Amino acid sequence: MAAALCLPGALLIAATVAMFAALPFGIDPLWHVEPVTLSEAAALRDSGEVVRLIGLGADPNEASVVRQNFAHNEAHVLTPLEAAVSIRRAGIVDLLLENGARMDAVTWTRLICFADIVDADDVRALLEQRRPQGASTTCEGVRTPW
Repeated sequence: MAAALCLPGALLIAATVAMFAALPFGIDPLWHVEPVTLSEAAALRDSGEVVRLIGLGADPNEASVVRQNFAHNEAHVLTPLEAAVSIRRAGIVDLLLENGARMDAVTWTRLICFADIVDADDVRALLEQRRPQGASTTCEGVRTPW
């Protein structure tokens, strides 16, 4: 009889110990956590995660998948700068540029065109301040993923 009374508590303790033992290995049975790419962190306006990922070695110039509904209705392959421009966040663009994102003339033109498409005046103003030598203001021939 005493064993039957102790069994539910013992099972709860065993389950809690197993849960805590799995946490250091990235297994969380209560909350499913999916890692985000640097481009997704930019699209989600998560400046803390942007800085953390760059600190861990993520390349701020590498394009990666941004999942559906993070920035648009469909998934797209974007650089972190493109993702930040697509969600109209000058602060994230500035953060990326301050943390190693490169912007040559071709990239600048593409980003300006993105900013025009999504009507991001504050992003456009920031990009205008950082316009590289030889950058074109025409969007002729620039393709966007959306």
